[in-house]
Amino acid sequence: MTKKIIIIGSGFSSISAATYLADNGYDVTILEKNSSFGGRARKFKAEGFTFDMGPSWYWMPDVFEKYFNDFDKSVSDYYNLKKLDPAYRVYFGKNDFIEIEDNLEKISKTFEKVEKGASKNLMKFMTEAKNNYSVAMEKVVYKPGKSILELVTPGTIKRLRYFTTNIKSEVSRYFKNNKLRQIMEFPVLFLGAKPENTPAFYNIMNHADLGLGTWFPEKGGMHKVVESMIKLAKEKGVKFKSDHNVDEIMVSEKMIKGVVSNGIKFHSDIVISGADYHHTETLIPVNLKNYSDSFWNKKVFAPSSLIFYLGVSKKIPKLSHHNLFFDENFSKYD
Repeated sequence: MTKKIIIIGSGFSSISAATYLADNGYDVTILEKNSSFGGRARKFKAEGFTFDMGPSWYWMPDVFEKYFNDFDKSVSDYYNLKKLDPAYRVYFGKNDFIEIEDNLEKISKTFEKVEKGASKNLMKFMTEAKNNYSVAMEKVVYKPGKSILELVTPGTIKRLRYFTTNIKSEVSRYFKNNKLRQIMEFPVLFLGAKPENTPAFYNIMNHADLGLGTWFPEKGGMHKVVESMIKLAKEKGVKFKSDHNVDEIMVSEKMIKGVVSNGIKFHSDIVISGADYHHTETLIPVNLKNYSDSFWNKKVFAPSSLIFYLGVSKKIPKLSHHNLFFDENFSKYD
């Protein structure tokens, strides 16, 4: 008998998991609390304008390509990618900015103009970042995450130094100029962490940024990726239900029985949550929680974002596709 799986949420990870599972013969249903799918990558329409609600940086195109390749598909079967040039512009003050172009050779020339010798140091830094990226993607990232020992491989052992120092100190070894340091440190902010608290191994994000470049799906924006993943999922038989907030994960004798959504019981053999870990624990019985309320109350959660959606009918001078404003020192905030 085919096993039934309920997946909570319809973000990238949920849709991905659903597609792989359906492709392996499971009966999969995704329950989404919102009226549209995509999680943080939903789209928002108002007064003739369409906005990507969350992600706008398309990095690591190799990951997306691998995903579609796993189903004998390609990214190009669903959407066209454009490499942005410039990738982004970083503002440090009025009329004070550095532009990050679309390849490492151009970027190194820009760095050299800011700091003598920075071009050569950038290339050295990026060589190490690329090597770390290869180790991460080939040996670590696609492991199931069941044990810390999964991180112990010949490749990671050889690169142990990068796990015992942080990004901030690693960047400072190569660059003296504060503006260049900020540019090299900023990618780890996407991880919800600060450079001084992040292992130097995460210079893999610098390779994702400066090495692989920043891309954008044409004719549809970032939500086009969501639409494409949903299309593939449906081809595999995944069912999608919007406006279905999950209120409870049903458990009996420590066995999953399904979920309750909108007062309706959805029975299943397996439940997978694509929601935040903390929120997911609020859905299960207290005696089955891994962490107590007092544990969570002592934690400082990574900051979220306050996003304004501004519809403008013309191009704004001096603004690129992406613009970063480094007018605050993140390090002073705990």
